Amino acid sequence: MIITNVQARIFTPLKLIDRDEEPFSLIDWAKLGWGMGDSAVVSVCTDDGVEGYACASPETARFLVENKAQLMGADPFDRLKIETSLRWPSTGLTSLDICLWDIAGKSLGLPVYKLLGAFRDEMPAYASFIQLPSEEVYVNVALDCQRRGYTAIKLHPYWGGDCNKDIALCRAVREAVGDDMILMLDPCAAYDRWGAMKVGRELDKLNFYWYEDPIPETDVTAYVDLCRSLDVAMAEAEGMGLHMLAEYIRRDATDILKCSLEGGITGVMKAAHLAEAHDMKCEPHSWGSALDQVACFHAMLCMPNCDYFELPVPEGIMDQASKDVIRIDQRGYVQAPKAPGLGLEVDFDAIDRALVEVL
Repeated sequence: MIITNVQARIFTPLKLIDRDEEPFSLIDWAKLGWGMGDSAVVSVCTDDGVEGYACASPETARFLVENKAQLMGADPFDRLKIETSLRWPSTGLTSLDICLWDIAGKSLGLPVYKLLGAFRDEMPAYASFIQLPSEEVYVNVALDCQRRGYTAIKLHPYWGGDCNKDIALCRAVREAVGDDMILMLDPCAAYDRWGAMKVGRELDKLNFYWYEDPIPETDVTAYVDLCRSLDVAMAEAEGMGLHMLAEYIRRDATDILKCSLEGGITGVMKAAHLAEAHDMKCEPHSWGSALDQVACFHAMLCMPNCDYFELPVPEGIMDQASKDVIRIDQRGYVQAPKAPGLGLEVDFDAIDRALVEVL
């Protein structure tokens, strides 16, 4: 088997969403900056007719197609040989790696997590809230998630770093869902050092599980201080790359190692093994399209040191490129994909309804 082509479709995901339909009507679309641009699905093709898919930005998709000559004739099973030989941006290698794992699983008739060495075939998910317009909406969505089986929730506050409003939100949600619900907070680097400490001390009182990205991750010294001063677990470094993950561990700047999908499924596994070697949890950032989510999910199913799968809520907000979706059961668990490769079928009909360009 050899690689014979790389193709891509650029489309506009939000053209496929009815913003007035539940649950998307809960979102204040006029104020939401996320997701207003285009996306792309990349296809790596082989002479056996097997194709691997990944989501990417339009810029990454264009780069991959323009540089596909460097891949022609390569064996798609030679992932590390291919990826270490390319002087490519990390985003390009991320999408390529996911496509190559998808090809490997489809060729062998197995889900990717089985090729990686499965640790489990299900795991609990946490509801990872998109920013919502008011405290009341956050509380109502949290209660709905609890009724449907979620046992953990991560809040992304909406108010641009207003510590007092964020503290009030955390108190309101804790009071509504009770003491048994696992809660996390991710203010998306909205605070300064003083604000991060102030909010963290309140999270200690409210028994939050983890505290993610209160300040920019480049301020490693501040994270060292937060780790020493707070009981809530700091969960950091998802945007820093593999070498900086090691620096966070070396300096005791996080309690839980976060990582992104950088480097693809291979990159997530490297981060997991790095954390495991230091007796740490590793919780990948699986926020993104359904294809991004499932790529992370395959790695998580092979990580003994990972507790939760991250599922964007309102559910379905990022599923436009896939016919299949990842959802919890009544116990709050998500089940491993059973189909070969990534296990999700790309919805090319939907993509074509929102098509911008074919590369």
